[in-house]
Amino acid sequence: MPAAVLLVLLTLLYVLAYLDEPAMPGNDTPEGWWGWWDQGHYLASARGFAEGDLLSARHWYPMGYALLGAPFARWLPDHPFFPVNLAALLVTGLAFLGFAGRVGVGAWTAAALFLGSAAADSLLLRCWTVPWNTSPASAALWVLLMLAAGHMAGRRMPLAIGAVAALVGLFRPSDMLPALIILAGVALHEAWARRALPWRTVAGVAAGGLVVAAAGLGLHLVVHGAGPSPYMQWSGKVGLSFHAFGWKAFTLLVAPQPWWGDGQGLMARYPWVGLALILLPFAVTRGAVLAVLAAAMLAHLAFYTAYVDLLPTGLWRYLNLHYFKWMMPGFALLAWVGLVQAVRWRGGWALPAASAAILLVLSVRIMPAAARGEAAWRGLQVAGPVPGMAESYFDMSVVHRDAAGELRNVLDMRLWPVPQGVRVLALRRDFVPPVEGLAAGAVPLVSRVSLGWPCWLPGRPGVCVRLGGR
Repeated sequence: MPAAVLLVLLTLLYVLAYLDEPAMPGNDTPEGWWGWWDQGHYLASARGFAEGDLLSARHWYPMGYALLGAPFARWLPDHPFFPVNLAALLVTGLAFLGFAGRVGVGAWTAAALFLGSAAADSLLLRCWTVPWNTSPASAALWVLLMLAAGHMAGRRMPLAIGAVAALVGLFRPSDMLPALIILAGVALHEAWARRALPWRTVAGVAAGGLVVAAAGLGLHLVVHGAGPSPYMQWSGKVGLSFHAFGWKAFTLLVAPQPWWGDGQGLMARYPWVGLALILLPFAVTRGAVLAVLAAAMLAHLAFYTAYVDLLPTGLWRYLNLHYFKWMMPGFALLAWVGLVQAVRWRGGWALPAASAAILLVLSVRIMPAAARGEAAWRGLQVAGPVPGMAESYFDMSVVHRDAAGELRNVLDMRLWPVPQGVRVLALRRDFVPPVEGLAAGAVPLVSRVSLGWPCWLPGRPGVCVRLGGR
């Protein structure tokens, strides 16, 4: 009954949200999201497969998602991913229920957690209605987690585990990191329980993965040849940077407003994310499978925090929130289990001390301030007319030079319009004075670290929401 109720409610909410989506083709504009440069590639690829066209120019993104949409491209030419995303949402919900049951969470509680963390908020639900390959990737990751939990409980399905893990890569290669961590968790659990890694299990996982991976590789060779696809080249060009990782995490998770003057921290909008992190030491006492979930989620979070093109401005404005949608029910589950375990805790002070330390870290503020002779600067405040987005945020022709070389907009730094003019924030390395090519009167900005009331909690926002460094 809980599963049936969940499926009915998810279907109803999804259909209503889809029809009400402003960017749906035919609502605000005839082309809708197909006019976005990224979504247009999905449609072109799905139609290409439906027409038997395997030219590389038709297939920009990893092709697994487009293959799912291809059967519907003739029947629903403007909405081929409507049934695909709905099926992905329903599969994710069912797999979440199965996983939650393995860690002792009741079905009704799990259904409520999933609804609250995947569909109750309009932006989270939009992440499922808008065509993105994170939808089938999310479903595959939760099916993989459910299979891993079953494997650890004695229901071993190594072929299925390997095949589903490879499917994640077929849909979205950048999400293979959590899939690999889940596989590693299964292997470590097997080795710990049996004191040796059973090679029959390893062979089964490898065989299942190789079948799917070989199919994906074969399709890539047919469409793109032996070299990387255009998307792979672009993604590699943008890449990762762990420079100022703490600052980037603060602006994404806690409070972007002091730096960007816009947006909202992920934990500020969804406080159960912060609660899950604080109660993580308690949650993992429920079992190894929750530790695997936590490890996969934290690795995924760190990976995308380091992704240069993921900024707090795009998290909401361009719904880059969809990068994290598979994790949101996971955070809700960890928060719930952690809370239950904390209430029942009768042990020593180690776990409460660990949770207190995490809370202390989440209370750190990294605020902008005008530089006072520092040798490196995190950003620059340039006074003048407020530019448009095309002339600032998206303009890849902008290059600034400093004592350490060139900094290119989008790839190394980012321009963002603010009421005072434009703010320039370094992404791959700090600015090293002197800086050339900037308007006179630019104010260099540096980071100031302090402790205070957590910016992601309601109440006393103060400096947490003000554009700083003026």
